[in-house]
Amino acid sequence: MPPKELPGFYYDPEKNRYFPIRGRIPGAAVRRPPPPAPAVPPPPADTTGCSRKRARRPELLSAREMYGGGVIFSNNAARSTFKQQYHYAQASQPTVWKYQATTSVADKALEQLDAMVQTPQGLKESRMLVTGSMNGSIRLYGLGIPLNNSENEAEFLPQPAWTPAGKHKAGALPSIWSSEVGYTTFSSSISCIKKLGRHVPDASNINSSVQRALVATLGSGESGGSIYTMDLSEAIDSAMGSWTTYRVHSLDRTMWTADCSSDGTHAAFGSDIGAGLLDLETRRLSWLCRSKSDVLSLKFVHSGKVVLCGLRNGSIAPVDVRQKQHNQPTGVASSSNARRTVPMLPTRHAGKKRNQAGMDKFSRVISMSSAVCSLVTLSSDENYFLGSSMDGSIKLFDLRLIQKGGIQSYEGHVNSHTHLPIVVDPSETLLMSGGEDCTVRIWSIKTGELLFAQSMADTLFTAFCWPESSHDLCSSLLFDLNHSWGAWLGSRAGLFYMHGT
Repeated sequence: MPPKELPGFYYDPEKNRYFPIRGRIPGAAVRRPPPPAPAVPPPPADTTGCSRKRARRPELLSAREMYGGGVIFSNNAARSTFKQQYHYAQASQPTVWKYQATTSVADKALEQLDAMVQTPQGLKESRMLVTGSMNGSIRLYGLGIPLNNSENEAEFLPQPAWTPAGKHKAGALPSIWSSEVGYTTFSSSISCIKKLGRHVPDASNINSSVQRALVATLGSGESGGSIYTMDLSEAIDSAMGSWTTYRVHSLDRTMWTADCSSDGTHAAFGSDIGAGLLDLETRRLSWLCRSKSDVLSLKFVHSGKVVLCGLRNGSIAPVDVRQKQHNQPTGVASSSNARRTVPMLPTRHAGKKRNQAGMDKFSRVISMSSAVCSLVTLSSDENYFLGSSMDGSIKLFDLRLIQKGGIQSYEGHVNSHTHLPIVVDPSETLLMSGGEDCTVRIWSIKTGELLFAQSMADTLFTAFCWPESSHDLCSSLLFDLNHSWGAWLGSRAGLFYMHGT
């Protein structure tokens, strides 16, 4: 008798049993009968140091006209959509600019926000770049046009840092502007700057798209780390460079990282004693986990129900924030109020419990090869997330398959002892990072293919920001609107901007 069909399962005749049908890797195309492969002439030689040869944009456009926007075949016979192939072509040949006189202003954190600025002509909504540095300063830059023609405002000009071989130099980017007094200095290094909550513009409210930011400081020998909120809803006087910053919580410990929930109501932080959760309205603190191994990286999943904690010992522990919270207003953790992780699936699917150094017994822990530097979750499917470790390893994980480890690797990075930040583009097609060899690399999240690898400066890139809008800087005609994507890169040497050509 033929086997019965069970929804959500498939039958393996060799093993004579049913297996569940797993979800697809993010970015994978829906299965459909492929059309005939278009006749594409051989592509030009690769000039980026990557092994793959890909079709040029005119050839991709021709294929789209002939076969529509469905599945096409690339030169290595991999199946993907036209949109994905176009993203890959753009990522493999970017142009990079460096802004002059921006040394050491963006070597720790970058974020792009909207703000209301008080100008001589009245209130004006402006797109702002917020930068954080190791020396504890935060600075605001207006993008595209001067905010105020006052004597305190300085202009920062772009200069080419890298252009693809065989291509003409693209038109120059506009300048960025900042007040000479438009910065705030904290007592210790900036750990991170994160956009706080999601804001949908409302035509009836002039301030509806204005955003807030979460700021964390590392702490020093004199004082511990702190959590602040930066409020840009009140008008910023560009001549004075002032904005409102509120201290939410201080800790007499090192604060390595922080993140905020998508609704902007809670913030989580990682310290040298574990991970904590803050209610930003009541300022109440509860502890997610207690660990002798520092929590160096931390990330909310999109729904805000789970926080991923990356530890110095190489472990990644998912913690369910819906557990009963143990409020601790003093900011001091103890073993009695530390919270244990909760499996996201029934325990029969989890691997064996293991005892991490100084931690409670977590039922679902992922291990990387060294200290976990950075974590990025995917909003398209919150079961997937990316993690980087200090030895240069970067992997894609599925929370439903934790016991199997990484399901995709991104090879080629050089790293040994420094922080390794990673960032993904808004379409969640591309992954970018920078290693100790001063090389910026871009991969396909779906296939793990290295699309771009180039050293653009004698500096280590330590901060990245890939804004949600494709026209990142401004909608002004001063900018080349043909750029399909753009990302900010920060280092000790200065502020860089990379865009598609």
